[in-house]
Amino acid sequence: MDWKKCAIEDLHNYNARKESLENIIMRISALKDQSASVKCSMNSDKIPVQGGGSKIEDRILSNLVERERLKHTYHATKRLVELTERGLAGLDERGRLILERFFIAPAKGNVERLCGELGYEERNIYKLKDQALYDFTIREYGLMDY
Repeated sequence: MDWKKCAIEDLHNYNARKESLENIIMRISALKDQSASVKCSMNSDKIPVQGGGSKIEDRILSNLVERERLKHTYHATKRLVELTERGLAGLDERGRLILERFFIAPAKGNVERLCGELGYEERNIYKLKDQALYDFTIREYGLMDY
């Protein structure tokens, strides 16, 4: 596994993951509302045939399964966001700025902007980027001794 690719992917996906947390909560809430609106009917024509479920039971079960899957997705995504934030929190302002411009919010001309703002030549910006990415990764995942 290439640590640089993993770290860059985490940074690229950081904002989208943060936004998805609220969207997941809203989706779970909508499913809860939908579940509450499902009314069960005990009519004889709704009785399952040979052990199968009725349409209402299928809707209830599908709703429950989707909510549970979304809860697991929420917790996994939240953990990834927290790891990324922990990695970024350990960097100095310059390192965070460089990683933001390269990976979190990349835009055309960001390298030139960094050169002007930080007062470094382009090749030094790339060296600083590599160092910031390394420092971020160590703070995000830790360093394992082999």
